[in-house]
Amino acid sequence: MFNNFHYAYIFGCLFFSVIWICLFSLRKDLRKEMLIMSILVAPLGPLSELFYRRDYWQPQLFDGRTIGLEDLWWSFLIGGITAVVYEEFFGKKYLKRHLKKHSHWMLGMAALFILWMIVGNRIFGFNSIYVSSLGFLIIGFVSLLSRHDLIKDAFFSGFFISILMFLMYFTLTPLFPGVIQKWWMLKNISGVVIFGAPLEEIMWGFCWGFMAGPLYEFIRGLEFSRKRITN
Repeated sequence: MFNNFHYAYIFGCLFFSVIWICLFSLRKDLRKEMLIMSILVAPLGPLSELFYRRDYWQPQLFDGRTIGLEDLWWSFLIGGITAVVYEEFFGKKYLKRHLKKHSHWMLGMAALFILWMIVGNRIFGFNSIYVSSLGFLIIGFVSLLSRHDLIKDAFFSGFFISILMFLMYFTLTPLFPGVIQKWWMLKNISGVVIFGAPLEEIMWGFCWGFMAGPLYEFIRGLEFSRKRITN
């Protein structure tokens, strides 16, 4: 429908913006968590693109830059959505008591993740999407070793984000036919496209959600109440 792919990334951001706004509006008690995680994750988008644009994809940005506002915008959105999608869908709320906090966890894991990307992608030459996805899973499993109560949060968050990734591409590709073939380096990955969504995007969504879904609870030492919010 649209031949100008410069607007495709913006469309993807708008798709997730609608979801972010809906989640933010539904639960006042989760707004702080959404904002914190959105702000923390936002800078990671442009940073990660230093790897992804080498061997995974090369999207056209609105302003013609290599890395632009869209990367920051999309990361802001995915950070907030992932943080609360499980709580919103299942009506979860937090107990007043807190478990042990892991305040320095995110900084330490961020540093190790960057090292992991450099070693796996730059030194050993594995594709950045697979290296990052595996890294997310490893960090997620390590955090769950001491917080078994967050296992459902991790798996359902991963499931929800992978579904959202699929729906976004399912909606986007009919509007921008050929964008997947134009932007993605399909020869470097599986090349499998499911109803417009590259398989690796769905995989990445699950792995990211698995790690980031329970991240706020893990860092803050928060526990879920067994009572479900019904209003």
